[in-house]
Amino acid sequence: MSVGTYGSIRPSDVQIEDIDVFYTYIPNRETVNNETYRIKSTDVLSYRYLPIDEQENNNENLLSGLYNLNLPATIFNQIGIYTIYLKPKEIKTIIVDCNVLSALPNVNGITVDINDLPEKLRSNNALQGYRIEYINDDGTKLRNSVRYIVTSNKVVPVTQNIGNTNQKSIKYRFDDAGTLLFLQVTPSSSSDIKPNLTPFIGKPGQKIILSNTYFNPVVIEVELVENTIDTIVDIVGGEQIKDVNKGILTYYNKDRDILKQFDLYEIKDDVDYTPLYEVKEKRQNIDGSQNFDDITGDL
Repeated sequence: MSVGTYGSIRPSDVQIEDIDVFYTYIPNRETVNNETYRIKSTDVLSYRYLPIDEQENNNENLLSGLYNLNLPATIFNQIGIYTIYLKPKEIKTIIVDCNVLSALPNVNGITVDINDLPEKLRSNNALQGYRIEYINDDGTKLRNSVRYIVTSNKVVPVTQNIGNTNQKSIKYRFDDAGTLLFLQVTPSSSSDIKPNLTPFIGKPGQKIILSNTYFNPVVIEVELVENTIDTIVDIVGGEQIKDVNKGILTYYNKDRDILKQFDLYEIKDDVDYTPLYEVKEKRQNIDGSQNFDDITGDL
């Protein structure tokens, strides 16, 4: 008897608004550029749809995991290399407190202010599955240390007496009218090996980064070049005309449109005018009179 194998990877169906898009540009591979630019995700990404199936009443009909990437000419207009980085959207906020629930004192968690979050993430369990990364006091990221949100619920602080003393402690109680979210994270409990060692989940006042885990970051390299394979083929094996009087060599594409033009001339010796060099120099201003059909029309 064999045991079946089940796949564990599913295509992402992340909303475009939950994606951050950045890019860098270098004119060639010998150049280093440390400047990074941000693009609004809705300006370059769109959903990919499946062919319409009349038998299925599905208005959305998305093809999960596949999106259209549009590179607007207003941005991607220079010859060179663009590195495009797509990653889960990040939200920066501050830990209000690290404490426990009054009804479940063994459940540790952190609280954040819902007013620091986008509207759609303020409801109960809207942050479930999100990743938490921590910012040090000097502004650097605490590397290789992440926590994942198990539950997120609205709470209000409640004050409780500590034993027979006059001291009081603040804990939290579930309340849908609360303005704080209690985030239960994992790992947050001590292990059986070291029961007295509590995992780090943050500290009050610490800055944190919340990001969704809907997909893995993607890096795409796009190189814009002056000539494609088609234009090279047109130049090497395509039609061309040499204007003997003007000294202009014109190359045409398959539709006989002017592709490139060059000036042809000789450099001669100043004394006896002996030809020394034959030069082919690229023209910056195209001579439109070198139209292929006009020149060969009477032949």
